Amino acid sequence: MKITAVNVYPVKGRHWPRFPMFFVEVETDAGIIGLGESLGYKASGIAQSIAEAGATLVGQDPRRIELIWQQLVRQGVHMAAISGIETALWDILGQSLNVPIYQLLGGQCHERIRVYADGFFRGADYVEEEYAAKAVAAVEAGLTALKMDVDEPIASGHSINGVMTSADLRLTEAMVRSVRQAVGADIDLCIDGHGAFDLPSALRLDQALRDYELLWIEDPLSMNNLKAMARVALESVTPICTGELLETRFAFRELFEAQAADIIMPDLARTGGIMELKKIAAAAETYRVPVAPHNMVGPVCTIASAHVCAATANFMILEYQLGDVAWIDELLDAPLQLDKGDILLSDKPGLGVKLNHAAVRKYSAA
Repeated sequence: MKITAVNVYPVKGRHWPRFPMFFVEVETDAGIIGLGESLGYKASGIAQSIAEAGATLVGQDPRRIELIWQQLVRQGVHMAAISGIETALWDILGQSLNVPIYQLLGGQCHERIRVYADGFFRGADYVEEEYAAKAVAAVEAGLTALKMDVDEPIASGHSINGVMTSADLRLTEAMVRSVRQAVGADIDLCIDGHGAFDLPSALRLDQALRDYELLWIEDPLSMNNLKAMARVALESVTPICTGELLETRFAFRELFEAQAADIIMPDLARTGGIMELKKIAAAAETYRVPVAPHNMVGPVCTIASAHVCAATANFMILEYQLGDVAWIDELLDAPLQLDKGDILLSDKPGLGVKLNHAAVRKYSAA
């Protein structure tokens, strides 16, 4: 079997033009087409990277996944581009062997992939009653875990110096309290700071929110200083989750050695693909660190991530975008199966889904 073409399809995502979705298809002379997805931004050059890297792969055996991954890394190809291509290669391998990808990764440890709803609050003003109502609606829809942004809606989250004011800290606590009271103690709740705050503010944030039994505080400060993040992780009562910006197991090695995270969240669509996520999770297991993959783009990455999660012993929970674009379920030949807050994977070969090219053309971002 040989690769005959690598194609990329940019599709409009939420907050367009901020977040396009980049779908990758790898074609073969056996008639098998593999599907993947890369995480990128409008001006990131991801589509060009995928096209240029793909041209070098024509004529190669798509089942030699590790070799191709190493070649692309050594060529300096953008890691997000590699991630999308690599995922498509696993899809080809699964289809060629007539088994789902999770079987190739060791089989299912988890038959149901628990998710948390990111963006449950979309469409609400940053006031307690509206966030609480949105949280209740998400729980009534079957979700058992929620995540809310705490930096975007406040002035401190956009300040250059990263200082969280006392007024914003009180508002943040009030917002978290309103959601916690609305959904009760049995629903997991976590917050995301997107690296917006400085070290003292990160520590104050934990102190203010300790009573609300959060699942985690995500990126309370920037990851560009692992020692600072490690101090927060050490002193914080609430678990610290980070890692969405890190690429490959080599970057995560430094994170583990610094003990800078209680929970990690690698993103399959930018960290290196399916096998790299699996390797990162295996490394995390040696430190007894659970894995909660980051997942902010399209449905292909969601399904690919779920395959890895299914075969990963230390999987904790997977991010799921609630309130995404209206056409999200049109992009694949079969919509994501979500049941009571869990993803259910089929036993179809490979990823088990195909692109709906009519919808891809309709919502094209090219």
